[in-house]
Amino acid sequence: MKKLTVFRYRTYGLIGLISLTAVLSTTTSALTQLASDSPIGQTPIPASNLIWPTQGFISQGFRKYQHEGIDIAGASGTPVVAAASGTVVKAGWDNWGLGNAITIKHLDGSTTVYGHNRRLLVSKDQQVIQGQIIAEMGSTGNSTAPHLHFEVHPNGRIAVDPLRLLTSLTASVSPASKIQQVDNPNRPVSTTSVAKQVSPSLPPIGFAPISSDTKCNGVTIIDGETANIHVKVCEENGQLFYIGQLKQDPSKPIKIAALNIGKGRYRADNGSFYYLVSPERVEVWRNGTQMRSDKFYTLTKSP
Repeated sequence: MKKLTVFRYRTYGLIGLISLTAVLSTTTSALTQLASDSPIGQTPIPASNLIWPTQGFISQGFRKYQHEGIDIAGASGTPVVAAASGTVVKAGWDNWGLGNAITIKHLDGSTTVYGHNRRLLVSKDQQVIQGQIIAEMGSTGNSTAPHLHFEVHPNGRIAVDPLRLLTSLTASVSPASKIQQVDNPNRPVSTTSVAKQVSPSLPPIGFAPISSDTKCNGVTIIDGETANIHVKVCEENGQLFYIGQLKQDPSKPIKIAALNIGKGRYRADNGSFYYLVSPERVEVWRNGTQMRSDKFYTLTKSP
């Protein structure tokens, strides 16, 4: 366990040195919904029966030595489940950016990591079963928007892209019967929860409906920039589009259909999430609840 812990410290130190922006990218990923862009031909991966650890959408993909996991964005409090059965080898505060984090060692020697949780529902040395609720999704550590950072280490050390291991099915999670309340959600919390196993169902995790053409081929109605993202509302042949581009990764813009909802505001839907763009700001909402809001510091608006 000491060797594993030291290695994880070194790994996160290397991540920080190579790409600080990769650590900070979770602050705006919900606005761009980047798909996985992991390179082909990485470390060989054995067969796996891992299930999806939570519900949401992929907001950040795997990058070797830069972002050694995937981010699954969702509402704060969304249940997080064990991707496979095993023993909890770490459950507590991670000083290297993951906040409230859990590491589970599985029977085949592999480990899975679950970061940025709001609350932890298991403790160290506890046995867990696949599909058991182990935490609540949160935004602790180096994160400003609720999501789960999920890692897979087949040999306990080198991380691989979880999307290459996860089955096409996922866990359908029922909320824990009762969750302990805490005064400060940014501090480590560990509580006992009744084990719940869930059956796989259709995956609620998906990527944004990304258009292959992400340029504005018509009239730009709103063109705004925040500290981290460039947003446009564009009209092409009578159809409105939302175009979002993360400044830290300009090669991955998205373009989805939008609607004019009046008073100079535009809405772009993506499943249970939607974006609201006005001349002042861009907002991310989910099921009627605002998840984040960013003001434009530069803006170009059509007359």
